[in-house]
Amino acid sequence: MIKLVAFDMDGTILDEESRLSQESLRTIERLLERGIAVASNSGRSIRRSQEPLAPWPDVASALYVGGYNGGVAVSNVRDGHRRLLYEERLDAELFRELVAFSQEGDFNLICCLCEQDGDGLREAYRHSHSVDGLEVFGGPGFVHDEKLYAHCLSGEIAAPPKIMMVTGEARRDAVLEAMRARWGERIYATWSIPDRIEIMPPHVDKALALRALAREVGATLEETLAIGDGDNDLPMLRAAGIGVLMGNAKPEVRRLAEEAHIEMGPSLEEEGFSATISRYIEDV
Repeated sequence: MIKLVAFDMDGTILDEESRLSQESLRTIERLLERGIAVASNSGRSIRRSQEPLAPWPDVASALYVGGYNGGVAVSNVRDGHRRLLYEERLDAELFRELVAFSQEGDFNLICCLCEQDGDGLREAYRHSHSVDGLEVFGGPGFVHDEKLYAHCLSGEIAAPPKIMMVTGEARRDAVLEAMRARWGERIYATWSIPDRIEIMPPHVDKALALRALAREVGATLEETLAIGDGDNDLPMLRAAGIGVLMGNAKPEVRRLAEEAHIEMGPSLEEEGFSATISRYIEDV
């Protein structure tokens, strides 16, 4: 019996314009009506995870949220607030080393800041270079800080749960290989959008957020269904009782998923999220 459904956002329930289809919305509503806990679990911040659902506030507030590629997990809205269930931050010295590495490469550094502020969370994406023209970037919460490198290296900005380096797709794999060679198991580095690398603390991934979310709703991992489309979704899909990769996943991600014996589902264009839910949960 499935007690928790967790899903990635971009490329899983959202198209390239960050739009949610009516079919996906109806599927989420039906899951909630059935009393099944529902959680987004993405690389986005908590706030950006909620933005596509703004037209449907009751649905947005009912969702649990995992963010920052598993670095943070929060409850659904209760008494007007979300409760922090789990968080992990980069080590302070390691953070400065990574910032210096990014500065040497002249990459667009993006610090994904998340701070507990009273009963709520205060978040911002501070970036060193312009984000004009970058995929799924811009809007509220994005702050261009021309002195971001200096602010990070001086300690004025504390170590966040996640940083990103916009390397460009052509350089991504070489930079990722160099980072893994230099820091090894001291970092968890992956990508979901082809032009940038996402860096989190070691051993942090979406599976950790999934575990925290499952504990919160009283489910075992065997009672979870997880759906995603990116390289960073694979730990979550492996950990879930049922993990399904969307049909629109990149070829290299599909190969890794097949090696891990992860189920394959339909694509986003084929309403793969809703089709997968219908396949594994009756009457939804």
